[in-house]
Amino acid sequence: MAINWNTVIPHHLDGATLVAFVPFMLAFCGGEASAPHVKNLDHPRSYSKVMLGLAFTAICFDLLGSMAIGMTVPKDQIQNSTGFVYTYGKLLTTIGLPGDLLQKIVGVMLACGIIGELGNWIAGPNQGMYEAAKEGYMPKFFAKTTKHGVPLRIMILQSSIVTISALLITFTSGEDADFAFNFSLAATTAQYLMVYMIMLIAYMVLKKKHEDYHRMYYMSKNPNLSVAIACLALVITVVAFFVTFVPAQGTPVNLRHIYVWTLIGMCAIVSVLPLLIYHWHEKWQNQ
Repeated sequence: MAINWNTVIPHHLDGATLVAFVPFMLAFCGGEASAPHVKNLDHPRSYSKVMLGLAFTAICFDLLGSMAIGMTVPKDQIQNSTGFVYTYGKLLTTIGLPGDLLQKIVGVMLACGIIGELGNWIAGPNQGMYEAAKEGYMPKFFAKTTKHGVPLRIMILQSSIVTISALLITFTSGEDADFAFNFSLAATTAQYLMVYMIMLIAYMVLKKKHEDYHRMYYMSKNPNLSVAIACLALVITVVAFFVTFVPAQGTPVNLRHIYVWTLIGMCAIVSVLPLLIYHWHEKWQNQ
């Protein structure tokens, strides 16, 4: 792999190139979870600098990792789902170690780490959903907790949805593991970006109609500049959202339509379902 300006920085922004940014988008999804802790900082103004530093560091590490794979594994053997593990095996083999065996061990360790991260993702929204259930925006059945205050029913609901979705994606992809991997990335990223669009619109409404509200952190004291930055972010988010619907390079021709329509279906479900739940909230509030 030749390392130069043309190989490190993409110069042709076609569909295949843009969809390669989906994993990068997903890497930054969830960064807003740290925002509520701004009030605990001694210098809240430094929050934006920290986030910029985090983004820069993450991009550098992703770039170095991708370059390591590109320099180690032949181009025609790189797979999105196994590239990381396969690279370890190739590197260990070159120094005289049993790479085939050790790469499997690394794969198992990586799977354990992903399961732990997935558990954290599932547990994260529990408190918000529990509060919604207590307020009557979900059936009161989900508002009950264990004696330790754990909303177990909500956790079971979320874990069931995630498990069923993962099984369906995995076992309906046939022998193409990359399809399941790419689709999972795209589906997760698309749903995150839908939430970000709502958050950005809500931010602009708050800046225009409720500028007098006390805030611990101001992106800018100039409300017009803040709204302009939010508009730019909204445009980028909308473009990124539609990019996720472009099938990744290497997706079999017979699975391309399935890829797009399944993604549209999942986005439609997560868009319509909250509206249906909200339609019944008055009934649940009176329970």
